[in-house]
Amino acid sequence: MEVKTAEELNVSVRTIARYVVVASLLVAGLLVPLFVFEEYAQIVNTLLLVLLLGLVGRTFVSSMLAFSRVDPVETVADEELPTVSVLIPAYNEEPVLQGTIDACELLDYPREKLEVVICYERASTDRTAEIAERAAAGSDLFRAVERDEPGGGKAKATNYALRHATGDIIASIDADHQFRSDAVRRAVSWFVSDEDIWCVKGRCYGRNPTDSLLALHATVERHIAEKADLFAREVVGGFTIFGGGQAFFRAEVFTELGDFDETVLVEDIDMSSKIHSAGKELQVDPQVITYEENPATLSAWWSQRSRWARGWMQVAVRYLPTLPRQPTVSLRKRLDAVYTFSYAIVPAFFILALPMNLLSHLTRIKTATYIPDAWVLWTLISIAPVVVSYLIFIQDWRDGEAHHPLEYLAAFTLWFYLIFQTIVFVAAFIDEFVLDAPSVYITTSRSG
Repeated sequence: MEVKTAEELNVSVRTIARYVVVASLLVAGLLVPLFVFEEYAQIVNTLLLVLLLGLVGRTFVSSMLAFSRVDPVETVADEELPTVSVLIPAYNEEPVLQGTIDACELLDYPREKLEVVICYERASTDRTAEIAERAAAGSDLFRAVERDEPGGGKAKATNYALRHATGDIIASIDADHQFRSDAVRRAVSWFVSDEDIWCVKGRCYGRNPTDSLLALHATVERHIAEKADLFAREVVGGFTIFGGGQAFFRAEVFTELGDFDETVLVEDIDMSSKIHSAGKELQVDPQVITYEENPATLSAWWSQRSRWARGWMQVAVRYLPTLPRQPTVSLRKRLDAVYTFSYAIVPAFFILALPMNLLSHLTRIKTATYIPDAWVLWTLISIAPVVVSYLIFIQDWRDGEAHHPLEYLAAFTLWFYLIFQTIVFVAAFIDEFVLDAPSVYITTSRSG
């Protein structure tokens, strides 16, 4: 898979025009029946309202379920702890890598049972290699491994790093993630408590909300996703998943299921699906915390979010026909997987609401829904980001995690950010299903 930085993206006027033309044709094709079938607008708007309720309603419920707590069954003595290899793929990570290294130094875990493998790309054009080699030279905790292979992406780099890992437990983190000191010990306790747990997913906690307005809103959005959505799946026994920012695995996962898939843009969601298909458990524990950096510039944010959106669509197409039929997966997880993968594609159609509403003002076309008192539901949808955000803030206050004051304000403008993000889904949909564009792994620029 070809790898580019956000700065290398060639976003020309011609490229933008191509997306606009394709999107316009798609919207036009969906709006043509308006002038033939009188009730079409009401049907579409009713469907859109139901789909939004499915998304927002689940988030409401998830934010309340997230008040629950989960803890490992056993407290493990140092002499009984397994060995752990922390893998850090690094490509042009100079602004953040040293902070990640420093956090590894402070981990509350026996040093003789811990190794940190920094796998840096020879193609890096900054001081990534120097920082990695200096860490390895200064401490026996670190090993610096140079990767000089064609192609790349997160999956390929992590698979290369796996060759150098010797631990019973493999922890994979992005180069901008800084462990809370107890993170590794707590994650490992889950593996000791239950042999069916093959993966532990913690919480990625945004640490740079003041870098820009985008970083601020992305931070609040990630709080909702990480604390509410992902953890609520654990609480109800649903389709749990892990994000590539941080996760822990038994080493035998890669023996039994193979390496990360290097052909998809979200190898983490693909591996999550494999783990469930194998009849094993993926534990989500929001008290296993790493502090992450969210994209601060438009180019970095767009490249990351479009990669996630398109990657989710790739995995959805792969697993929607197969995972719901897996006899090794519980019925609840299968139904949740159908919901999850369906909503990987559905957001691309939310943007239809805009031309529908415009047409209702310019023509006599009726756009009301078939749902009585729909305005009540639209009101609930409109206040959802604020309510959900503050429920998360309360939970974090209870657990001793702090938020910047600006985050409390950003909750009130989060809808504008989410609406803007639907454009990413539309572009990803066009790339994947209309243009069949080649997959390119765009790395996330770091601000440090």
